[in-house]
Amino acid sequence: MIIVAFILLIASIACLSYFGVNILLKRWDEAQKSKADQTTSQLEEMFVFLRKKVLIVLYIVIPLVAIFALFITTKKWWLALVGGIIGAFFPVWLVNFLDRKRRRKFIIQLVDGLMIMNSCLKGGLTLVQSFEVLAEETEPPMSQETALLNREIKVGVTLEEALMRMNKRMPSEEMTLVSSAILVARETGGDLTKVFMKLVETIRDRLKLRELVATLTLQARLQAIIISLLGPFFVYWVWRIKPDHFDIMWQDELGRWVLMIAIVLQILGFILIYIFGRVEI
Repeated sequence: MIIVAFILLIASIACLSYFGVNILLKRWDEAQKSKADQTTSQLEEMFVFLRKKVLIVLYIVIPLVAIFALFITTKKWWLALVGGIIGAFFPVWLVNFLDRKRRRKFIIQLVDGLMIMNSCLKGGLTLVQSFEVLAEETEPPMSQETALLNREIKVGVTLEEALMRMNKRMPSEEMTLVSSAILVARETGGDLTKVFMKLVETIRDRLKLRELVATLTLQARLQAIIISLLGPFFVYWVWRIKPDHFDIMWQDELGRWVLMIAIVLQILGFILIYIFGRVEI
């Protein structure tokens, strides 16, 4: 009777493990496909075209490679697990980083772009023709976005709608200011050359102010990084010199609570210093 119960227990555990692993693998595959869809749309907005299957493979391969490489080199499973988690989020972080870098470059190019369009308007060209010249004379991402705007206008999209779509692709206060000023000037019959010169001065002043604020808040950001690294660096250094120094902290319940509170306060302090040192312009 005991043997039969033991066999049934083993069989039930095996069935639960089999179906549980299948469910987890299915959920993981769905999550990777969802991430691949989101990443594909972001890359297409940056004019980087990759097939969805390639991104799915990257989302699966990168964490597995990170886990295998760290486990082979360090022989520690927890480091391999951390590497797998970092590898899973690395493609998302990389795409977001490239997207932010592209948008910053686009904002910087707005000043030169408005000056080129101002010269074209003074030379007798229309606003649409000025956008065509802008697409030819500038570098990506400005050339890519204006070329797409020109293609939309040629297939029948109105200039107002094309500017709104461009504003959605490259969301920023500077782009919103430019598109709103162009639309208002077209409706009221204002002089676009004067509008563009005012926009150039405004955007240039905003960029200078943003650089000044970034310089003045650099100390706060460095303090957040240095102070946050002091604790882990001290623990690692002491552990290398005397590995059993922190054993009492792990073995005693009060010590574990102290470590947990210290980690939470460390993370909270880093977040607060980062928030206090961040100024939106």
